[in-house]
Amino acid sequence: MRRDAIERLSRHEVRWRALGALFIAGGLLAGGSLLLPVDTGTHILPLVLVSVTAVITGVFLVWAAGRLPASDLWLGMVLAFGTVLITLAVVFNHSISSPYSLIYVWVGFDGFFFLGRRAAFANLAWVGLNYALALSLIPGQAEVGRWVVLIGTVGVIGFLADILRSRSEVLIERLSEAARTDSLTGLLNRRGFEERLEDELRRAARTGGPVSLVVGDLDHFKLVNDRFGHQVGDEALRKFSALVAEVKRSIDGAGRIGGEEFALVLPDTDAAGAHVLAERLRRHVRDALVEYGLPLSVSLGVASYPRHGQTSDELLRRADQAMYLAKRLGRDRSISYSSEVSQTLHGEPGERPANMEHVPAVLILAETLDLRDTGTALHSQTVGRYAEMIASALELDEERIKRIRLAGLLHDIGKIGVPDPILRKPGPLDAHEWEEMRKHPELGARILAGANLDDISGWVMAHHERPDGEGYPLGLPGPEIPLEAKILSVADAFEAMTAERVYSSPLPVIAAIAELQRHSGTQFDAEIVQTFLGCVAADEPLAAAAG
Repeated sequence: MRRDAIERLSRHEVRWRALGALFIAGGLLAGGSLLLPVDTGTHILPLVLVSVTAVITGVFLVWAAGRLPASDLWLGMVLAFGTVLITLAVVFNHSISSPYSLIYVWVGFDGFFFLGRRAAFANLAWVGLNYALALSLIPGQAEVGRWVVLIGTVGVIGFLADILRSRSEVLIERLSEAARTDSLTGLLNRRGFEERLEDELRRAARTGGPVSLVVGDLDHFKLVNDRFGHQVGDEALRKFSALVAEVKRSIDGAGRIGGEEFALVLPDTDAAGAHVLAERLRRHVRDALVEYGLPLSVSLGVASYPRHGQTSDELLRRADQAMYLAKRLGRDRSISYSSEVSQTLHGEPGERPANMEHVPAVLILAETLDLRDTGTALHSQTVGRYAEMIASALELDEERIKRIRLAGLLHDIGKIGVPDPILRKPGPLDAHEWEEMRKHPELGARILAGANLDDISGWVMAHHERPDGEGYPLGLPGPEIPLEAKILSVADAFEAMTAERVYSSPLPVIAAIAELQRHSGTQFDAEIVQTFLGCVAADEPLAAAAG
């Protein structure tokens, strides 16, 4: 439940309790008055019943305040019922000057606190009608002047009270808004931002849409304060906030959640879209904040619901991790959270195996290339998952399975050398374009070898080779192709066939399986194809898609 909704509910609960207290007080007043000398014409029993009814109603309202609906309609109906009880008490007492008649003032006046303006005036009209009825039923009491004075006075005082209440609510709203706004930048403060993030996550849980979070920290900002003073530093923060407001959409929320740390919540935006916005903001900052004589830049981390986390705490933590990774990799960059990258960062650099030192940077490069090629960072992750499934089904040792999964994540890294017009061409490639495309396994192998990933380098080099010797780049025959490369070939082909691309529509899973079977033994290793088909049958989502 939204926090402001909780606050509204609390206000209505207070109103119900206050109204219940009035009923109890009125009932006790009616009961207590019976202890005093009464006129012989007073009907005692009906007054007792009125008193008991009022007390019981009040106790119920106090007890059930949190369960009662928060609406003017129900509050008005209870007030109307209370007015009827007052009228009965006055009539049974046979005196318009009895203490009960004074409660007309309170029930007419309090309507302006319990109800909206229109409902309060409607309640006052009901009070006036009941008061007129009481005057007409008691012999010798039908005084028009008395009625006009009482109801007129209540109406004027109630109207003034309503104006006072309205102004108070405006002031409270402004104070509440100020409590959620950063005074320096005009953006949300941390409390306001976290409330906004919670709101968007609840909305996304209902609609099934994505929500992304971008967390950014200005690089070397302390140097600005140290060199130019805090006044210039504050001006830089205000200018950065203006850039944030310029880049974001009207539906996005932006907040200052720390000294020089900012965040954006992006409804209906996946990780790829959030990464694009983060990059646009990063470039704007680099171009617009150079006047301070420093290379002032921003490092940004991206996390997305539901892919990277289900709660606001998880998303903030993972966006922070991605942002700190951006800092460690040289600052002035945007990085999307990746569980694989996070796993390779555990421990100090000297505590990790030497051949893993460059993995975070290489994984970030691979994910960025995925965004460029397919518009999503899921391609390589899916290939890695399929490759891991096959390796596990072949009962390879645990360390080898992990390396094969990593190879799946990195298999397309050589596409960094393929021009965009070729990589994203919607139609068939010509001979020259195919020649350029076929260079990417070699380039990827060189990149990975340079990152001390020699084993994975060899597998990536051969993942487009074929058992019939018609593959590339070397045309290796089946026996010379590493097992790991054969696994990557099947995993990559199946994912490519079943995924949405800018240049092709996805095939149904059953059609992709048929393609693997048709090319088993020629393009793909027959044993690996059979193993993968067994994995498909055991995987519930894939098996369901296969029908």
